[in-house]
Amino acid sequence: MLEMNICQELKLKNSPVAVVITDSVPEEAVEFVPSEMGGVCTLYGLKAAFEGKAVYFSGESHGCPGMKGGLGFAAHVDMPGGIEYFLSCGRGQGYPPGERLKLTPEIAKAFRESLPNELIEAKYLLFRPLEQLKKDEKPKLVIFLANPDQLSGLITLFQFEKGTYDDVTAPMVAGCSSVVQLPLNESGKENPKAMVGIVDVWARPIFGADIFAFTIPYEDYVKMEVNSKDCFLQAKTWAGMKSRLV
Repeated sequence: MLEMNICQELKLKNSPVAVVITDSVPEEAVEFVPSEMGGVCTLYGLKAAFEGKAVYFSGESHGCPGMKGGLGFAAHVDMPGGIEYFLSCGRGQGYPPGERLKLTPEIAKAFRESLPNELIEAKYLLFRPLEQLKKDEKPKLVIFLANPDQLSGLITLFQFEKGTYDDVTAPMVAGCSSVVQLPLNESGKENPKAMVGIVDVWARPIFGADIFAFTIPYEDYVKMEVNSKDCFLQAKTWAGMKSRLV
């Protein structure tokens, strides 16, 4: 049975969500279907998982054009007119309007090419509430939803065993990339970084105005649970912070 001390200490409203890479999905899991989840963005599936459902994706799942890249099912994003124009100024009549997230198509192209493009080596990606995790399921990542006070606690706890200062990053990428693609890439490194996610302006309205994601490798989550019992969370400074968590 997994301990959930972090949830109690930080007064998290939802159980963290585990990211499981698998070749089979449990019977109770539901496939991500935009019309049933609220929209085409992957984060609607993540939201359903935070509400208690097990939600899975595959290379055949439908969603926004960038979903398969953000989840590791495809190395490239197919967008009419080119992804570099979609992220910047647009290509004109007959093509999707530009999102104006990047100054020029050239900058947008360089940005897209800088992202990791490793593919997951399984048929499915499953979001499941961590407290519902089965014994035979081995998660790669754990995702938290947190307000700024809770986020400060998660960042400090993640840094508890580290002698460096830059172990957490908050990249400007698509919502799905911030909770899956980039954290998965980090998880294979010797010293993986934690990822603050849902800074994507398109994805932010899916969750509350004060909510961000915090994604870490599962192994780091296990360490954090152990450390949470004897650290700053039991000190006077945090007691003052904890009193205003609701």
